[in-house]
Amino acid sequence: MKLELTDQSALRQLPWGDLKSYLDAQGWHLAGRIGDKALVYVPDPAMTDGVEILVPARDDLGDYASRIGEAIQILAEREERSALDVYRDLTMSGLDVVRLRAPGADASGAIAIEEGVVLYREAENLMLSAACSVVDPRRNYHLRKVTEATDYLKTVRLGPSERGSYVLTVYSPVQPRLGPQQQLDLGEEPFARTVTLRLAEALGAVKRAADRALADNAFGPFDAAVSQGVSANLCDAIARLAETARGVDIGLTWARTRPSGRPRQTFHFTPEVGEVLREAAAIFRRSEPMMDTRVTGFVVALDRPVDQFDGNATLRVLIEEKPRRVRVRFEETLYSQVIHAFQGKSAISLRGDLFPTGQRWEIRNPRALQVLEDQDGDEAEDSLGMMGGG
Repeated sequence: MKLELTDQSALRQLPWGDLKSYLDAQGWHLAGRIGDKALVYVPDPAMTDGVEILVPARDDLGDYASRIGEAIQILAEREERSALDVYRDLTMSGLDVVRLRAPGADASGAIAIEEGVVLYREAENLMLSAACSVVDPRRNYHLRKVTEATDYLKTVRLGPSERGSYVLTVYSPVQPRLGPQQQLDLGEEPFARTVTLRLAEALGAVKRAADRALADNAFGPFDAAVSQGVSANLCDAIARLAETARGVDIGLTWARTRPSGRPRQTFHFTPEVGEVLREAAAIFRRSEPMMDTRVTGFVVALDRPVDQFDGNATLRVLIEEKPRRVRVRFEETLYSQVIHAFQGKSAISLRGDLFPTGQRWEIRNPRALQVLEDQDGDEAEDSLGMMGGG
């Protein structure tokens, strides 16, 4: 796209606050005001070359677009860049930007459609895993269940691909900081900013964990990094990106309207590191309890005869769409229901906390038990695929 400085629509859409933030970040100085209409910026108060930029302080001014256009032209000349490049930078002043670069693009900057599908899908998973970690750092997430994280994802936008192999851009809008820009009150960041900060922290932590895990042949470094945003979901997303794109670079830059006090950061992940992360994700999932989960299945064994039942039983239930044998100890108040379901081969439904124990699972704190009297046991087991191994 070619931007003409007379393109009134494009120029009027640019918020004047973004221009102001850009000038602040680039070291320009506020030299004065023209009533409530404009701010006067100069590159250096000590210089007398007469260069100044008038930033309209209201978007209802008749010459708003013209003033924005003049500012872009002055910046382009001083920075020796095109007006379009300056305009693009200005439009991203209020955005934290995550860039995913696939080095395997061809000479035209294109990638295979299958690779593109993975790139876009895992970009979403990457952002969502970081948002989930801000809410509650855990080893594994059932991603769509963390409401604040999924609400945040609705505000995230995909930007256009950039030059430099194939670069997918993810835009995360952040609220502008009010008050002096140099006062970085990082303890009161909006949720959107905490997500991108956590993503940067998690990317650095997972890369260090992978290096240490390879050196020590141990999973411990990953487990120790959970509080920094490392999870099965993050590991899986990076692994798929690195393996599909034959290596991936993930870069982060911060909105000028809300300075982070951090430089641009870039993290590189090779396919070999992706293999390590995939294994780490699998271990995370095997060791992560599933809290307050409803399961449906059958009582397949009691530890003792019915007349001596002590509450210990074995169920066969579906966990993540796979049939599993699980151990459970029921409270005495539930004995009669459990025995009834066992003898009648009736399906049951209950809530509980699922914990992996070796190759099996156990349900702790079973509650809200229901015997599903209207289901025929044999037919229900067949329809649920419960007769398989596990």
